[in-house]
Formats: sequence, C-alpha cells, structure tokens
Amino acid sequence: MTLPFAIFSFSLFWGAAQFIMLPIQVQALDPAHQDSALALVVGVGAVASMVSAPIAGAVTDRTRTRMGGREPWLIAAALATVVFSVLAGSAASISSLLLWIVALQVSTNFILTPVSAYIPDRVPIARRGAFSAAYGAAQLMGTVIGQIVGAQFGGAVFFGYMVVSIVLAALVITFALTNSQSNADVPRLPVRVRSILETFWVNPVRHPNFALAFAGRFLLFTGAYPVQIYLLFILQDYIGLEDGALAVVPVLSLFDLVGVLTGTVAAGILVQKLQRTRPLIYMAAGLISLGMLAPLISPTLESMIVCSLFSGLGLGIFLSVDLVLITLVLPAPDQAGKDLGIINITTTLPQTLGAVLGSIVIAGFGGYGALLPFAIAATLGGASLLAFIRGVR
Repeated sequence: MTLPFAIFSFSLFWGAAQFIMLPIQVQALDPAHQDSALALVVGVGAVASMVSAPIAGAVTDRTRTRMGGREPWLIAAALATVVFSVLAGSAASISSLLLWIVALQVSTNFILTPVSAYIPDRVPIARRGAFSAAYGAAQLMGTVIGQIVGAQFGGAVFFGYMVVSIVLAALVITFALTNSQSNADVPRLPVRVRSILETFWVNPVRHPNFALAFAGRFLLFTGAYPVQIYLLFILQDYIGLEDGALAVVPVLSLFDLVGVLTGTVAAGILVQKLQRTRPLIYMAAGLISLGMLAPLISPTLESMIVCSLFSGLGLGIFLSVDLVLITLVLPAPDQAGKDLGIINITTTLPQTLGAVLGSIVIAGFGGYGALLPFAIAATLGGASLLAFIRGVR
C-alpha cells in the first residue's frame, strides 16, 4: 500500500507548484500581463504533459529489467524532477520559467502514468474499489496540502520548490524500490512506427466506453482547473482581499481537505454498498456545481469557504470511484500504461484549455467571477456524458 504515498507526493508537488508558487512567480516576473503569462506557462506545460503521458505509458509497458518495467523510470524521473525544480525556482524570466515547467511536466508524467498503471497491472478487479478510493484520497489530499505548503513559501519560492521536489523524490523512489518485480522474462511488446503513433490514439468507434469516460473526465477537469489556476487572483480581485489573499489560501485548503476526507470516506462506503460508480459521479458533479454557485451569488470569503468545502466533497467522491470506472473500460489490459497515459491527458489537456479559456473568459466577461458559471457548465456536461457508458454500473 505504498501507492497512495507516491500519488500523494505527485499531487503535493503540483498543488504547491502550479496553484501557488507559479502564480506568485508569474505575478513577480510580469505583473502587467499576469493572466496571459500564467495561461502561457500553464498551457504550454500542459501540452508537454499531454504528449509525454502516453509516451511514458508506452515506454514503461515495453521496458524489461530485473527491477521491472516501470521502476527504473520512476527513479530516474524522481531525480530529474529535483534538478528541474531547482532550475524552475531560480527562473529569472517568463521564458526560462516556461522551459523548466515543460521539463517538470515531462519528468512527473514518467511518475504519474507508471504509478497509475500499477492498479490494472497488479490489483484484482474485486479490490480496485479500495485502491481507487486510496488513490483518489491521496491525490486530493496531496493537492490540498500542497497548496498549504506552497503558501508558506510565498516569499521564498525557490525553497518551496526544493522542499516539495525532495519529498516527491523520496516517496517515489521508496515506492519503486519496495514494489520492484522482475519482468525480464516477459515477452516484449513489439515496437513499430504504427505502435508509436497509436500511443496517442484509441479508436472511439471500437471502444465507445473508453471514449465517453475520456470525454466526461476531460470536461469535468476543464471546469475545475481554471478556478484552481486563478484562485490567488480570484481572491485578490473578485473577492477583494488584495494583499491578504495569500494568507487565506491555507484556510480554504483546510476546508477543502475536510470536504475531501468526508467525500472519500462516504464514497468508499457507498460504492461497496451500491456496487455502482455512476450515481456517485453524478452526486460529485452536483456538489462541485453547488460549491461554485456560492461565490457566484455572493463574492465573499464565507462563500469561498462554502465553495472549497463542497468542491472538496465532490472531488473526494469523484476521484474515489473514478479510477474503478476507468480500469473497467480500458481497451487492452496488456497496454494499460499506454491507455492510462491517454486517460491522463484528461488531467493535462484541461490545464491548457482551462488556462487559455480562463484567460479568454476573464477578458471577455470582465473579471474572474466569470470563471464560476463556466466551471459549473463544464462540470455538469462532463458528468452527463458518463450516463451513456454501457455495461458499467
């Protein structure tokens, strides 16, 4: 059960880096264009992540060593992340920051995708509910605690990058060493030009359930990411906290954490009792939407607390059952890493679109508050697509 610690470390890193330290860096480097500059860095980084995630899956599917196929890549990626974090933390321009964020997206995808593949690789279907709940809880708690940690380094971003990257490296390397299992004698999947191109593709006609799971997850995260990415600016401008906004982030994160823990526990109990995933996903989307509605109606700190609590509750429920649904619609069990790499695009491409669309929405509709109805529409749209999945309850 070291898998949750590896996922926690990944989410801790990006919770601190992307949602706290990166906006602070961008605001310091280019305050006049902070919205578009943040959209550029996050967007290009997410494109790099989108491309590298399926490649990481395909490469680790085909690697054969005495340690296993995924473990050597996990160790190398963890060490590379520390190096790139040092460089990102000391970036003196938007262009250099962009370069190292791209490098970090690639290195951390060689962590997330292989770690995710351990569930279909080694966990029986009957036990995937428990593992999915642990995975989802670790992912959300890592992100929330990452925001709290990141806020403590608001005036010392370089050291913030160092701390969270070292934690990531330590936990990921521990996970790799404790779960190593030789696959040197396992037949290697063929490497062909066509197979490399197929790394980025699953036929939606032949695998409609996979396509629907991809599209639904994609829309849901496209709704969530703009609010998270621009949270500091929302607090400063829309809520009106200005210089006091950074101090509020840990408070909101704690309410988020309470929601996450409650949602995770509730989902774990309900999924075992109901033996269904989709009703819980609908519930999650409804709770997230209700949370976003509160500050839209009343732009106050209290409404942001309600938003954090309900969003955390919804995301806790969603990510606790989401992975069960995904593993049941994977097209090819022997290429789980590749297919999960494609699914991971649904958490990276929305960062690109979320950052870019968020910037457009802010400019076009006159402020950060316009992100909230956009988030509600995308969240409900994503959940509705999952209703069309057949053969999975």
